[in-house]
Amino acid sequence: MSWLHPTYLWFLTGGIAVTLLAVWAAWQRRRTAERFGRASTVQQLARSVQPARRLTRSVLLVMVVTLAAVALAGPRLGTRVQEVERKGVDLVIALDVSQSMLAEDVAPNRLERAKNEIKLLVDELSGDRVGLVLFAGDGFVQCPLTTDYDAVRLFLDVAEPSLIPTPGTNFESAFRAARQAFDRTRPDTTGRQPRSRALLVVSDGENHEGDIDDLQGMAEDRGWKVFSAGVGERDGAPVPEMQDGRRMGVKRGPDGSVVRSRLDETALTALAESGAYFRIARTSSALSDLTSALNRLEKSSFGVERFEEYDEYFQWPLGLALILLMAELAILERRSTT
Repeated sequence: MSWLHPTYLWFLTGGIAVTLLAVWAAWQRRRTAERFGRASTVQQLARSVQPARRLTRSVLLVMVVTLAAVALAGPRLGTRVQEVERKGVDLVIALDVSQSMLAEDVAPNRLERAKNEIKLLVDELSGDRVGLVLFAGDGFVQCPLTTDYDAVRLFLDVAEPSLIPTPGTNFESAFRAARQAFDRTRPDTTGRQPRSRALLVVSDGENHEGDIDDLQGMAEDRGWKVFSAGVGERDGAPVPEMQDGRRMGVKRGPDGSVVRSRLDETALTALAESGAYFRIARTSSALSDLTSALNRLEKSSFGVERFEEYDEYFQWPLGLALILLMAELAILERRSTT
């Protein structure tokens, strides 16, 4: 036998506590009776009280508390080894963390909105391996491909422009980092490389670097399906000037004019020629549609996971405790005198 919550076994001391309280209450009643008068007289006056019933109720209450503690700890019996084959696609998400992603034409800003939408996307995935690449003027692998979606969310939380001091939006650096993430993966269980690989580029697309045709050729040669998501509005917004994590105003050009960042959908649409383009706007987002697109791709086997499965038996002590509790409540300490 094993326990689902072994730390809850200390609740078994509750049965001991109830026993001690019952003994203390009986002692107190005896002392009170002795102070009241002669034992024979007290017994005559309290002849309707049934000590045996009182003792039975106390025993039942101790058993109820003990059985409830056992149920809470979760007794488990039997062990079965289950095997589950994990299938899916490899998805690398390249997130733009350049300064223009701090523009606030979508709330609270483009970068935070993108991070929230990616988290919602990850919540809808099942079995796929996900990696995270951060890029601006340069790029690097923030999180390698993994099925641990909680790890992906943690790496997303710390993504910010200060991680990449090189300014700009270099799509080529994003593709190079994505290639590193894909090349680190192991072959599938058939000995081949995973058959379906998808790259999602999340950016505002402004002031991008890298030849789109060359990047499309790289993706085609390596069998990637490229998707993109544009964050922001076409009319744009000023780019905040940040210092030590605090906003110090807005960026200004050499002539003193406010630098305004606008969503460039042309580049992002061209980048996703083999896949699809999704828009993350002020009041709507189409990124959730990526899940359907990934489901249409051929799945690869990432291996077989083995885990132990137990038969849960908490319901038996819990059910018995409820029956004994009802029995305890049904027993009257005094017999009817009518």
